[in-house]
Amino acid sequence: MRFFERKLLLTLSLGFLFVLIGSVNVFAATYGVFTQVAVNVPGDIPSVVHKVKSALNRADWKVVGTTNISLPKSDTHKAVVIAATNDVYDKYMVDNGNNPAAAFGLPLRVEVYTTPTQGTVVSMLNLPALARTFSGDSYVDYAIKVNDMLKHTITDAVGGTPSDLQYGPMRSGRFPGGIGGGSFPGSIDQISNYSGSTNSNLRGVAKLIEAGIGRNNGRWRLVYEISRPPLGFIEFGVTRNSTERHSIEIDSGARATSTYKTPGIDHGASFPIEILVYRDGNYTDVSILGEMWRMKYYFADAGMLAFMTHMGMPGSVQGSLKNMILYGLAY
Repeated sequence: MRFFERKLLLTLSLGFLFVLIGSVNVFAATYGVFTQVAVNVPGDIPSVVHKVKSALNRADWKVVGTTNISLPKSDTHKAVVIAATNDVYDKYMVDNGNNPAAAFGLPLRVEVYTTPTQGTVVSMLNLPALARTFSGDSYVDYAIKVNDMLKHTITDAVGGTPSDLQYGPMRSGRFPGGIGGGSFPGSIDQISNYSGSTNSNLRGVAKLIEAGIGRNNGRWRLVYEISRPPLGFIEFGVTRNSTERHSIEIDSGARATSTYKTPGIDHGASFPIEILVYRDGNYTDVSILGEMWRMKYYFADAGMLAFMTHMGMPGSVQGSLKNMILYGLAY
């Protein structure tokens, strides 16, 4: 009898160990912030964008915004970013409203862009990377499944050569390290907060911010709004030409060649920038990510020299965003 008890105990122990090892492998895996979906995709940019949008809609992902990414005036390449959300995915990543700050890892952003070596490319944010950072390790498995489903759905729609290449900053941990890095939610920059956190409170504050975006003189433009008060958040996605251009130039530096001066175009899905109105206990917070941290998250592969050469940029972008938000909240 003792023999069988020991055998059962050993079997259960080994099973637990294998599960634990599998979990650790997922948590400690190295993920790029971006992943290619397909390369050498046939058709022009408008037709490919249309196919991507249709594929997302068929997969129950709602397209909430589309924007052209601005490149240096001498560059003839094109890039378009599509933002999309899914009710089930959003709800899962913010823990059914218990962690609305995790919405900084939303929405899905897909980029369609042209290159001199791989024709038209479709890439997107790598969902496991964002899920690990903004929601936590236990959310990675689900993000992997959704990521794979979306990549197959889009590839089936656009054609070309499927690609699983991950790129951008490659990390085995949750957060960017070194100068400008650090943990999340420690990277959140709270602009303002208000007493009260009902759905009505969230909507009222969001309305003021939307007005500020509409009146801003910093040349920011609104790309999307994701309104999820029952889940504790409303998110705006904003961008502007100068910030896109400079970010892509910074990331292109080390990779640029005489025939391809702005390979950083492949980081276009880092835009738009998030403004989050969210429930924090009995308060409504208005926040953005610290811009140095955000740039480190999406553009760290540009190298330390690139960051040191443009040390003033994150502060300038962050200041402009704050002014726009505070201008709206003053009404």
